[in-house]
Amino acid sequence: MILAEPPRDLFSGKPSTENRLLDNFLEDFHGHFDNHMQVQENEQAGLTPREGGGHEHIHCTLIPVEVSVPEGHEHATMQHVLARYYFNGQPQAIFRERLYSFDALAKDPQFGPCVRMSIFHLRENVAGMLRAPGTNVEDVAFTAADVTDSLHVPEADVFWRWCGERFEGEMRTPTITIISERSGRAISVSDDVAFWGDQLWVNDRGCDTETGEYVYGNIHNIPYKMARVSDMHWTATGKRAEDVDTDADDVPTR
Repeated sequence: MILAEPPRDLFSGKPSTENRLLDNFLEDFHGHFDNHMQVQENEQAGLTPREGGGHEHIHCTLIPVEVSVPEGHEHATMQHVLARYYFNGQPQAIFRERLYSFDALAKDPQFGPCVRMSIFHLRENVAGMLRAPGTNVEDVAFTAADVTDSLHVPEADVFWRWCGERFEGEMRTPTITIISERSGRAISVSDDVAFWGDQLWVNDRGCDTETGEYVYGNIHNIPYKMARVSDMHWTATGKRAEDVDTDADDVPTR
């Protein structure tokens, strides 16, 4: 689990019902988050990313989106967020895009009252539209085709629980096996997350299922500590997105 000195608490108290739990969570689960301060601390300590014990510079945007589905569809009552992850704080260097679907569970047998976050890959044409120059997220229409079983990441649902000062999320099992989009090999993935409203910490790591060789994540099991930042600030220098030089040729994917 994530161990830390907690950042500022944005929540007034423990939600009393599962719907209030979902409302409290989604009230702040949007915006821009960046770990550039953590990267600076790594550099001062002489730590480099990956095998060097440090962290890559990651920027994340969380954008609420509407998904148009027919009445009676299971997603008709769910809420959705588009998550986009960027490498080196560069707005052109997207290395992961997912659609998150949320619903509230009153009495989950494993986690009790919680918020379930289901994770979906994006369709190729949707990803292409989102990355087209001049396209805004609002210009892209999400439909029932974006929340099908074929796009759902199996067994990767994250269950968020209120833990008194923050939300903590984990999967049903400590690890799951996925097929790498980049290498085609099986990867054993572990992931636990925490959210305070102004801080999003992600401890996502993976190793080769067959060899046990390190693939990604922090080798010391320290989460990527992303803090909320202005939507105009993409780097530690506070530059605006349109002012940042970009080169996404070597952006990692999985």
